[in-house]
Amino acid sequence: MVTQVAFIWEGPLLFTKLFEDCGHSCELVTPQLLAAPFFRRKLHGVIIPAGFASPDHCRILTALRAISPRIERFINEGGTLLAFGAGWNHPQAYDWLPVPVTYQYGFAQELLGSNGRHPYARIIEDGDETVSIDGTLNDVPNGEEHVILSAPQGPVLVQVPYGKGRIVITSLHEYPSRHFIRDLYTGGGEGLL
Repeated sequence: MVTQVAFIWEGPLLFTKLFEDCGHSCELVTPQLLAAPFFRRKLHGVIIPAGFASPDHCRILTALRAISPRIERFINEGGTLLAFGAGWNHPQAYDWLPVPVTYQYGFAQELLGSNGRHPYARIIEDGDETVSIDGTLNDVPNGEEHVILSAPQGPVLVQVPYGKGRIVITSLHEYPSRHFIRDLYTGGGEGLL
């Protein structure tokens, strides 16, 4: 099954090539397109790349806040949202999500700990001992239950079920493994964005 995935960003990304190589059909969705009343897509996944909250980098955060009800509906209907690190010192960078999560900005190279054998823990390439992070995720609903990977400073990969879908947030500042990309939509549904 080919999964339909949308990347919300202002222009083309090389990042989409990795997802396409793993069998996903990718579409770039710009903030202007998101704001258009005619834009509606049935998707398996929505991906928000790293640095989305940096005002020097892009204008994605404003668009995400404007369409937060659509994002909530998409996840609730069965879609999977994958958001990377905000990349800016803004604790409320994820306030457009239907669940509370705060963000503590800070680049570091860390050895991560895993909470159990969750398949998403395979986001890191086999053999990688330390990874780059751009911050930690705090105030996650039901805390430890949803934390998959942690640095000494706090969580860096969480998965929160929401309705029929799920929210996956990571502050890892490097490409995810192919294992993770393939597993991300296993057993998932789709939603209307």
